[in-house]
Amino acid sequence: MKTRLIGIAFGACVLLSPTLGHGEDAIKYTQCINSFKAKDGIQTGTIIKTMTGDVFETLESSFNFETDLTGPVCSILKKGRYNYILISGVGRKILAKRLQ
Repeated sequence: MKTRLIGIAFGACVLLSPTLGHGEDAIKYTQCINSFKAKDGIQTGTIIKTMTGDVFETLESSFNFETDLTGPVCSILKKGRYNYILISGVGRKILAKRLQ
């Protein structure tokens, strides 16, 4: 049991660590100030503001969530020159550009 837990922990570290040669990639966890209605979705051009003061404009749409989201937790993924936003309750990452 103990060796299995060590193996799982090691596997998680390997999967979550940044890959070699991509040191500029970063993940920032924060909370969105926005509220999203399930019937409207997140459309291209939506402005997303975070509690840390970052402002992003979405470059993709997402309509795959079923409940209204008020102040969801979001993760900002920086992959090279691209920013992606993962919003809790939305099933996919959304390409976005940073405005500030």
